Amino acid sequence: MEHLLQRWQQLSSRERRLMVGAVVAAACALVYLLLIEPAWNGREAVQARLPALRSQVAEADLMVAEARRLSSAAAASPRPSLQAVRVRLEQSLDSAGLRPGLQQIQATESLIDLRLRGVPFATWVGWLDSALRETRLRVADLSVTRDADPGLVSVRMVLELPGGDRR
Repeated sequence: MEHLLQRWQQLSSRERRLMVGAVVAAACALVYLLLIEPAWNGREAVQARLPALRSQVAEADLMVAEARRLSSAAAASPRPSLQAVRVRLEQSLDSAGLRPGLQQIQATESLIDLRLRGVPFATWVGWLDSALRETRLRVADLSVTRDADPGLVSVRMVLELPGGDRR
């Protein structure tokens, strides 16, 4: 450190001003490269993405409004009777080709106990997806057992009517 101070003392005043100017210029360049330029580039990137993000927000707002409208319409619609839902399930089982495997369908309170034996797994999964959407039932309990034949399963499930919360 003393060596640097001695060298500084030996410089003329003009050389000292030039050195201070060079250090200030280097410090300014360093501040620009480390702080200002990354922030500037990030701001420009955000500005470029902003229109797309605004359109996504508008689309999400439309979806939220649609969901609220559908939710209020569903809440306002009367709860279907247990027997009507049971008939719809039997019809959907017929149309899916699962009727031969139907062992039991029993309706009590807000629950429907359904048992199928020896049905193709892929067909059952497709039927279950469409039946839950159409009837708005909820799976309360489910047990799937693989049969000896490949691709066939036995199913025991309990389906709950919408709004039939058991607590």
